[in-house]
Amino acid sequence: MDAFEPRPLPLREEDLTQTIYIEALIDATARLEVYKSKLDSSKLDRSWFLPTLQQKEALASSLMEGTQATLDGVLVDQINPSDRDKNLYEVRNYLTAAEQGHKHLLGNNFSIDFILHIHEHLMQGNVRKNKATIPGRFRTEQNYIGQGKTISYVPPVAEKVKGLMENLVSYLNSPPDKLRPLVRTAIMHAQFETIHPFMDGNGRVGRILIPLYLFKQGQIQSPYFFISEALERDKFKYYTLLNGIRQKNDWNHWIEFFLRTVEQQCAKYIAMIDDINILYEKDLERAGEVIRNSKVVDLINLLYKYPIITTSIVTRYANIPPATATRYLNALVECRLLYTDGKSRNRVFFYYDLLNIIRV
Repeated sequence: MDAFEPRPLPLREEDLTQTIYIEALIDATARLEVYKSKLDSSKLDRSWFLPTLQQKEALASSLMEGTQATLDGVLVDQINPSDRDKNLYEVRNYLTAAEQGHKHLLGNNFSIDFILHIHEHLMQGNVRKNKATIPGRFRTEQNYIGQGKTISYVPPVAEKVKGLMENLVSYLNSPPDKLRPLVRTAIMHAQFETIHPFMDGNGRVGRILIPLYLFKQGQIQSPYFFISEALERDKFKYYTLLNGIRQKNDWNHWIEFFLRTVEQQCAKYIAMIDDINILYEKDLERAGEVIRNSKVVDLINLLYKYPIITTSIVTRYANIPPATATRYLNALVECRLLYTDGKSRNRVFFYYDLLNIIRV
């Protein structure tokens, strides 16, 4: 199988048949607007619960690459980080890369260096990677998707990677077409994965770029748009349609699939936000009955960012003295709002009602 030679962006008019994906575009656009409205009207400020959902996104994207971890494990690692588990280290790297990407784009455009820095954050430390991978560097040799007789795709030769990536970055910053941002996002992601510019980490970098691009295009107010979970669920369809672009130049069905994925994930998170709002209002009232202090609001808010929590986290982020924090947490255990691992020291508390919402 010869190395593929992608066409530079933008796509030609004859590459697209809008009638194939226009209905999906209308539905995805409408659902994204409802999702944004739900975030704006939530009883709980988005800054508390969106980072928790980002943990789930980081896990889902890492699972697609063979990482072995659970959401509970990721949330425990958030409060007690350990470098011993390379799987959790990978998820943590994903979060760091996404956060650094957001900070950069607040005042800058996309660039080659920006993408290289995302890769560097993603691949740093004790993570599994191809031996030829250099964090923060484009590949200098041929890579393959698949192994041996099951190779399904051969990306472009290494010598063409930089030029193709420069074209992609130019498209991200100054697209000459008149396509809608959601359609461009689908094109951008497919083109990045087709170039496959790194020896390892391409899927994760490509998925990090999705919310970052939507954020830079003003489609979302913060780069918290969670699509990896849906792509992981339908990953064989995802890979097949990406290959359809390379083998048949079939951009239309890939774009339709991407837009339907956006719509489905928006619908899921709209329902999740509704459930979070109901739980928040109910449990804030419950907690206020056993903790008669204004700090109860800070404590309950913190549980949505740390649904697995310790006394030290409460002390650090809610500015509550350790003895008082322990007393408050024990009061929430007594009323069965929280549950604990029962240890005499360094106890961990679990907010299972929220965990059950976000695990779905």
